Amino acid sequence: MEDSKILKKGFFKKVWYSIFKIEKYGEMAAEGVPRAIFYIIKLALIIALITAIGAIFQANKLVEKGKDFIENQVGEFTYKEGILSVEKEEQITAPSSQFGQIIINTSVETDEEINEILNSIQTSKGIVFLKDRAVAKGFTTKGLLVYKYADIMSGTEIEELNKQDLIDFFGGDNLWKIYLAVLVVITLYMLLSYTLQFLWYNVVLSLFGFVVTYFSKIKMRYAAVFNMACYAFTLSILLQGIYVLVNIFWNFEMKYFQVMYVAVAAIYLIAAIFLIRAEFIKQQVEMVKMSEIKKQEDDEKEENKEDNKEEKKQEEPKEKEQPKDKKKEKNGAEPEGSQA
Repeated sequence: MEDSKILKKGFFKKVWYSIFKIEKYGEMAAEGVPRAIFYIIKLALIIALITAIGAIFQANKLVEKGKDFIENQVGEFTYKEGILSVEKEEQITAPSSQFGQIIINTSVETDEEINEILNSIQTSKGIVFLKDRAVAKGFTTKGLLVYKYADIMSGTEIEELNKQDLIDFFGGDNLWKIYLAVLVVITLYMLLSYTLQFLWYNVVLSLFGFVVTYFSKIKMRYAAVFNMACYAFTLSILLQGIYVLVNIFWNFEMKYFQVMYVAVAAIYLIAAIFLIRAEFIKQQVEMVKMSEIKKQEDDEKEENKEDNKEEKKQEEPKEKEQPKDKKKEKNGAEPEGSQA
């Protein structure tokens, strides 16, 4: 009956128990390893969706800023067969919070002129759009990143492009189709990444928990400790989701977040182990009391039996005297004290 009740616990009830009902860890751990892993995967899916939506939100912000930049700061331009041509010959320079500094100059051709433009970037990073390629600086420790327009467009059906076409693309339905495809890809990728990360943390924490059970003198299988560790990570994983959400709207960074992440889970697991230990000790004390009570009842029964035996022994002589009296009557003997 108890097992059927355990199996009926839903995902959100397990989330509630994992955070506020530590005494339920033993019951949830009894469901088995597959259910515990599936619970972790569900949590990973929630965080993966939050991360993917956040990435799309950030990308949309960049697209809106890019659209505004193209409409208001970039003149007419055309792209054809891997070559970008801008109507304005003078260099266009614009600051960007995400990319540092953006420079558009399609008139330079020599390496010396290109290096001069790259050295003129005053921020830690920036992107330079040239005639046939874009060069990114400061985005990696490996050096410059070079992207040729022909290589970028090779996977598309676009052969020619102008300013209005690009503006229409940013404001059309095709962009949301791309967002949806990117959302699916990022979600699947982050689901795999988070699942592996959570399981690895869980293995480390469960090994630590198993050592704690050994020194606490609690006989517990490693599988049970592993299951409890899965539920112990619930609050940490949800806090990570909140941390991701905060970073979507504000550029917020918390030092030692991963340390706190593991520490919170460790506190939950240790608390669950010691609660189980306290419950185990309580059961042992109750068993000892019950055995003592039973022993006392058995002793009382034995004493009652002995008393009954003594009473029977005392009654036996009286029962034996009665036949003798009857025998005297048969022989004509008169009882004492009876005279005519």
